[in-house]
Amino acid sequence: MNDTKTLLWAAVEDYAGLWEAVWELRSVHPGASTESLESTAQEILTKLLVEGRIELFWCEEPYGDITLIPQAQARQILESSTAWDEPTENAVSVRFSATEAGEDHYSHLEG
Repeated sequence: MNDTKTLLWAAVEDYAGLWEAVWELRSVHPGASTESLESTAQEILTKLLVEGRIELFWCEEPYGDITLIPQAQARQILESSTAWDEPTENAVSVRFSATEAGEDHYSHLEG
């Protein structure tokens, strides 16, 4: 399964945390460094965001209220290293989820 499909599946399945994107890629690339996986995830999620296939959300942990992050702000958040940290309880995290276009795109990806 390619990296884009791996991350898009996480977005289709649920509101996935940015830190979970790194975990998902680690399952495919167990020997890769965290920095490398974060960079790959950032690149893929930025592309999916720009294409309108995912959206970013603020989430009050654990699994509290979800609030859409405007796209203009979302891209900057993906570039912030602290946004990728696993949140503590009662923190506000960044999550990503597929749009309808993202779900459609996922169903057409191969491998």
